[in-house]
Amino acid sequence: MQTVNWNANISAISDIISTMQNMLHSQTTMLDLETPYSRAAFFNPNHCAIELEDQSINTIITERQQQLYTVLHEISDLETIMDGIQNLRQQLVEKKNKIIESIHSHERLRSALWRLPTEILSHIFISCLPEDKYLSPASRLAPILLTRICRRWREVAAGTPSLWCRLRLAIEHNDWQKRASCYDAWLKRTLGRPLSLSLRCYDNWTSLLRNLLQPHIHQISSLDIDFQQVERPECVFKDFSALQELIIPNHITFNLLSSFAPLWAHLIKVEISIDTQYGFLHLLRLCPNLLSLTNHMGFFKQKSLKPFKHAKLESLHLYGNPWISRDPLQGMFSALSLPNLRVLDVWNTSMWPHEEFKTFLVRSACPLESLGFGGIVITTVKERVEYVSLLPSLKVVVRDPSRTAICH
Repeated sequence: MQTVNWNANISAISDIISTMQNMLHSQTTMLDLETPYSRAAFFNPNHCAIELEDQSINTIITERQQQLYTVLHEISDLETIMDGIQNLRQQLVEKKNKIIESIHSHERLRSALWRLPTEILSHIFISCLPEDKYLSPASRLAPILLTRICRRWREVAAGTPSLWCRLRLAIEHNDWQKRASCYDAWLKRTLGRPLSLSLRCYDNWTSLLRNLLQPHIHQISSLDIDFQQVERPECVFKDFSALQELIIPNHITFNLLSSFAPLWAHLIKVEISIDTQYGFLHLLRLCPNLLSLTNHMGFFKQKSLKPFKHAKLESLHLYGNPWISRDPLQGMFSALSLPNLRVLDVWNTSMWPHEEFKTFLVRSACPLESLGFGGIVITTVKERVEYVSLLPSLKVVVRDPSRTAICH
């Protein structure tokens, strides 16, 4: 095909050169426009045309009109040739650029980077991802940036699902159609792999969001969702059968917990905000497979808590608010047993139920390895030493803005 195009260009060049040679040859003979009348008129403008018996003025004018037509035709031919030359020059410039691009692409192949196997290049690409938990499509950041370098990088990046398995969806913008197209292309590149998504829901966007996510709903294993402006948030969580990790920054009531009931059974990691001890224990009942729980709490002591044991929970992080409740954990450790607990972090709970917690440790017989206190939590060195005496392998860490104490 390239040979045919090149031959066509050679033929066009030859035609142009031949035409121009003919035109130049036709110009070698000087055009004689002198007549007896023009010479006579030059010396004597009042000379009578009747004396020019052998020359007809009409004949002269007709001849000049034919000569003018010929010259105008030659000018038109020349302009056509000039346009052809300009077009041909443009084609040659484009061909030159393609040749240079081919040279550069082949020069790159001599570099070790361009000879790397696809598997190694994919691992390098994964290392280029931002450290953010969720990624936003951005032309100057990986993974989008990796698709803009060259064709091979684009193919490798598009064929590496791990690059596309974390996504933050922004749906409050007016350019939803453009964003939806971008998100759809992004999600398709996951090729069925588990997905981690962060999104903010609004009532008027819920249906559009579900239409976008529906083909990938069974891939979503981790979800950070804010549904503060959704009237019926329980409708958002339909069909999330593969979900294992859930982060909800919104305040969750006891009734709302129950409305999500089918969702909790498969979860192994939850970060949530529950404001009652009843609700906290109810969540544990709803999540029999839970391994890690973070709760931003502000609850008060409640009477008649039924004892409950959660057999699988390994990591518990509790964040209080001393301005709401100064003793939120009082009574809760008396009702709770966590035989598999390994990590416990407590922040900003003010008062600490020391005796109740000791009883909890004995009752649970848990393999607790790390106990952390942060912010405003009132404990003493003596109390912390008692915990270590019960669990010799326990590491107790006290964190505050001025110092960090570790007790073994």
